[in-house]
Amino acid sequence: MASDTATAAKPKAAQRIHDAAKDLFYRQGIRATGVEEVCRAAEATKMSLYRAYPSKDALVAAILTEDAAAYDAWCDEVTAASRTPAEKLYALVAASACKFAEEGMHGCPMQLAQAEFRDPEHPTHQVVVAFKNASRARFEKLAAEAGAADPAMLGDMLGMLLEGALAAVPYLGCERTSAVLREGAGVLLRGSLPAGTEL
Repeated sequence: MASDTATAAKPKAAQRIHDAAKDLFYRQGIRATGVEEVCRAAEATKMSLYRAYPSKDALVAAILTEDAAAYDAWCDEVTAASRTPAEKLYALVAASACKFAEEGMHGCPMQLAQAEFRDPEHPTHQVVVAFKNASRARFEKLAAEAGAADPAMLGDMLGMLLEGALAAVPYLGCERTSAVLREGAGVLLRGSLPAGTEL
């Protein structure tokens, strides 16, 4: 009976592979992590890996797609209490600034993957581009609803500010990067939205 309970409590091989790969890819890089290492960490066989995912690229795509869905859910959560589109824009940036202080934060998984896979035809690159474009569309939509004269420009400026902040954490530190991000976003929003808009 105890053996049955232990077996039931242990995640299936596909889930263990997914979880191990997600951790290893994020901590040490996708290209630097081979399927053998993933299997060792997951206590699974290569046959189990390829039964669940036809290739390493498919495994990477599955993980990044899950990350994108989690980010969408997170965006909805951190903006739920905001009353206006302008407040939602600032809330997204402010919440992002808070994430820099989280333990184990090594940067954005999408940004890290983008740096490793620059070929536009590579499936990993395409997953990242789709995510980035969806993020751009979210910012642009909120900027338009907030009354920005040029919603696309404001959305892209906020997106680039976030990208730059993620890259700055290693040398500026979490606290300084968060402060600069919040201040920079405030300057951009106040300069791009109608006078008197509350953030």
